[in-house]
Amino acid sequence: MSKKKRTASEKQNDQDAVRILQSFLNFNDKGLNEFCRFLMHCGIGLDDIDHAGGDIPSAILEHYRKPGGGYDMDAVAHDYFRWPPIAARVKELKRELRQKEAAG
Repeated sequence: MSKKKRTASEKQNDQDAVRILQSFLNFNDKGLNEFCRFLMHCGIGLDDIDHAGGDIPSAILEHYRKPGGGYDMDAVAHDYFRWPPIAARVKELKRELRQKEAAG
């Protein structure tokens, strides 16, 4: 049997899907409550999970899937940088950088 060669676009989509799901696993590691809060923050609700047949990873990927194919990685980043603990840390790092620049 011959294997169908995968296109670069298909490989990229697979890599993006893995990145998205791995990033959500970070929240799952912090506990179910934190994971659920992050899902809701991203706009992924029970209806989305039900629509995906109860499969949370599928609901997550479908949430970020572009209409023409692939995943919207900018939307993933946007959701992360708006998450309050991350947004606070980014703000803190920017403040530290400004202070270092001002100190010379």
